[in-house]
Amino acid sequence: MKSLSRNTLFIITLKSVATFTLVAALFGCKNDLSEVARLNQPDTMATMYAKEVRISESEQGRIKYTLTAPVLRRYESPEGALIRFPEGFRVIFYDSLNPEQVRTEITADYGINNEMAKTMEARRNVVVTNYLKNEKLNTEHLIWDQNTKRVNSDVMVTITTPDKILYGEGMEADEKFYNWIIKKPRGEMYINEDQ
Repeated sequence: MKSLSRNTLFIITLKSVATFTLVAALFGCKNDLSEVARLNQPDTMATMYAKEVRISESEQGRIKYTLTAPVLRRYESPEGALIRFPEGFRVIFYDSLNPEQVRTEITADYGINNEMAKTMEARRNVVVTNYLKNEKLNTEHLIWDQNTKRVNSDVMVTITTPDKILYGEGMEADEKFYNWIIKKPRGEMYINEDQ
């Protein structure tokens, strides 16, 4: 009979501890709105991850451009997909008349491709080289709008041509970087001393 009362006492104690724990848990919970909002955020994990990426686009059997990147991460959201190039990228545009000839090259340390908006954003150490005109653009931020086929920047730019270096804030160009303007010129420096 003693063992039965010990078991009964043990069960009553266990039920009391469980009830106390449940009550403490219920009253200890609070609805922190920032925590609820954080939990309702879309998933920040990449839906696709790839290394040593090479993407090409062609038109009428001719390659228009080739993009290479060490790492690609794709993120899905209700607004559309974002592709990030956290370790940089390189895009080579080929001449439409001579597909073997590189027309323009864009490199950057970081990139974002917004598939819904059809824009490609380049950040940090952005270099655009037009091999046909022997011109180079250096900047820290550049946006390529595939809808308008325009490239623009709103930060400081340096454009090097065969005979001078131009400085300014912001620029706009066609996607071939063949025709460009500096929005707010800040100065120029001639490379050849005899000019």
